[in-house]
Formats: sequence, structure tokens, C-alpha cells
Amino acid sequence: MRSERIGGFLMEYGANSIVTPAPAAEALVTQLGLDPEMVTRSAAARRRYLVRRGRMRSLPLQPHRFLLSDFFSLSARARMLMEPFIPVRHDDETVADFVRRRFGGELLEYVVDPLVGGLFAGNPAQLSVCAAFPQLKRLERCAGSVIGGVIKSRLQHAVRPAGDPGRRVLKSFRGGLGTLPHSIAQHLAGRVFLGHRVEAVQHWADGYRVKVRRGNGALWTTAESVIVALPAYAAAAILCELDQRIAAALAEIHHPPLAVVFLGYCAQSIAHPLDGVGVLTPAIEQRSVLGMLFSSTLFTGRAPPDHVALTAFIGGARQPQLALLKPRELEALAHSEVRQLLGGRAVPVMARTRCWSQGLPQPGLDHAHRIREIAAGAAEHAGLFLTGNYLSGVSAATCIQQGLDTARRAIQHFAPARARRRVVA
Repeated sequence: MRSERIGGFLMEYGANSIVTPAPAAEALVTQLGLDPEMVTRSAAARRRYLVRRGRMRSLPLQPHRFLLSDFFSLSARARMLMEPFIPVRHDDETVADFVRRRFGGELLEYVVDPLVGGLFAGNPAQLSVCAAFPQLKRLERCAGSVIGGVIKSRLQHAVRPAGDPGRRVLKSFRGGLGTLPHSIAQHLAGRVFLGHRVEAVQHWADGYRVKVRRGNGALWTTAESVIVALPAYAAAAILCELDQRIAAALAEIHHPPLAVVFLGYCAQSIAHPLDGVGVLTPAIEQRSVLGMLFSSTLFTGRAPPDHVALTAFIGGARQPQLALLKPRELEALAHSEVRQLLGGRAVPVMARTRCWSQGLPQPGLDHAHRIREIAAGAAEHAGLFLTGNYLSGVSAATCIQQGLDTARRAIQHFAPARARRRVVA
């Protein structure tokens, strides 16, 4: 999470929103006193667009309208309606195999593939459905049908009042999601050390010693317990001296590069009304972007008056080589997509690029086994805890919940020692 104000525009370098209800995230926001700073998705962002045959199409989200939409061919709609009669498969499979088996190839190519590109910057043929979309596999196993389970859930949501906490809502902060870690750092002032790079963790006496670098100097510090809250590839680098098995398992988690291109335009230079969350592009369309968020529509205050802001995502598992292009080349690619899909009639008045050389983790079919191996290895080192987006999901809300769960495990680890000290006292 990092946000930056640039000449009246607000750019998000990473995550763009928190999906609620999310008890852990909402409790953290309240604890930090940030509730007044929260903003909810604009009512203008009511549509979801997908690209088909070179142009944008709005796809309805209501189950009956979705299944009857002319976005799909007649044969594809008939195939999707057969889903309740498809036999249940209990073992894991790729997202692509799951969707093709239960719904057919057209839904996979034009809906699920772009969705996977938007959420994970991933390839559905490489991701585990149990890891990436556990709720889909749960519906198949428990209800025997994804469609039946979704319709039942939708009907339950439909009878809820507008303010019911069960409704899923996108939220952020007036100053962007970077407000959250910035506020945490302020609340922990004097108890955290920012700008220090951890280079190694080793066993030392009854605990650990940690090699820390700040600037050109390095020092070793000792600790009773270590919580490694890093991306998998970074955790692997610092744990290799402590446990090669854990480090090797972490290093095997793939993180393809991803570029974020933020563009600001005069509103009158964009022909499209930008009346949605954004647009996603299927791989079959062979476009240069995974998708674009209509940032200034999604949340207010993301662009100056009479201007609009767009965020394009390039690369990922689909086209990793594109994410490594130079900033000017990435901006040109993104602007070309704006011109072709949104009717851009002028060059952007502002452009910024952030390239993540290692982006989001890609949980493959071996992911569950790998996570069990990491957990088993960590359990052999008393006081060592790992947390991160590779464990249970990449969404902001999931990462916050994962962090809270890890904190609770650390507290439980120290509880017996504290109790012994109290008895001695």
C-alpha cells in the first residue's frame, strides 16, 4: 500500500481498495481512528467492463441477467446452464480446468481469464482453484453446484437492507490506501525502526540474532522471537542461513513482474463515460494491458476538477516481458489502449509508472503442499513466525487478517514464559 499526490491526482502504487465486510481490517481502521477518513465506492462506478472482439462490453452481475446476456453465444449459455448437472470433483485442479469442466470454455476465456488477470496478474491455467478461489471449490463440494450456491447467496443478500453489513462494498481513504500503513507507523513511533533492511536471521542462544543494515552500516541484534512479514522471495533470502528447507520452499513461489501505469487526462479528451470500476481484457484478445481501473470514478478526489484518472496494469504471468519495458514505453502502451478502448483524443496531462520486478504470488497446484512444508519447518523453530500474501490470499483484507492471526500466535508463544515469570515473582 502506497499512495502519492501528484499535481492534484492521487496514484496508488499497489492495492486500490479494501473489500468489506472485513472484520479485522475494519477493527484496525477504527482502532487507528481512521473511520472519518474512509470513502466508499462512488455510485457512478456501477458497471464492470470486459473486452470482446476489440470493444468494451458491460457485463451484468445479477445471476439471471448474467446467464441470459448476449455477451455470450447461445451455445455457451446453454453449456453454463448445465453446470448444476456436472459431477462433483473433490481434488484440486487449476482454475482453468475447474471453469472449463463446470461451465465451458467461453466463460473461461472471456470472464474468468480476465478476472484472474485483474486479481492476481495471473494465468488461470497455472493457478490452483483451491488456493485462488477457494469459495468456488467450496460451493461445488458443499452445494454440488456453483450456480445453485451463488443464487442462494444472492437471494439472501437481496433481502438485506441497504446498510446491512453483509453487503460487499469497496472502500479506501481520502488520501489513498497508503493512509493505513502511514497511520500505523505514527501510532508505533518509538517502537518501530523504519528504513532498516534485514539481511539475515540466525539462531543465537535461546533465540535469534538478526543482521540489520541502515545505509552503509550493518549490525547484529538479538531477539526472543522473529516475525517475518515479507514477500516470499524476500523471506527466502533472509532465512536461508536459518533453515534451507523453508527458504527453498519460499523461493519456489513465482512472482511475475507487474507494471502500474497511472494516467491523468482532461475529462473532455476521453469519449467513454467511465461509468464503471474499470475494464479487464481477456488473453484471447491479445491486448497490451491486463486491465484498467477508472480511478477517478471509483473513488472521489482522485483527480482535479474536469480531469479523470486511469490506472493500467501491464505484465504479470500473461506478458511478463512487457512489465520490464522502460517507463516511457509503458506509458505509450497504456495510452494506446486508452485511445483504442476509451476513445482517448489527446495525450495524458500526467503520467507515472511503478514497476514491481516481482509482483503478486502465483499459487499453483503444489501451493498447498508447499505452504504445509513452510509451516512445518517454521514450527521447528520456537518463536519464528511467517506471515504474508502468499499464505492465504493477496487481498488487503486477507493480508490484514493474516497479520492479526500471526500476532495472536506470537502472543500465545510468549504467554507461558510470562506466566512463569509471574509465578517466580
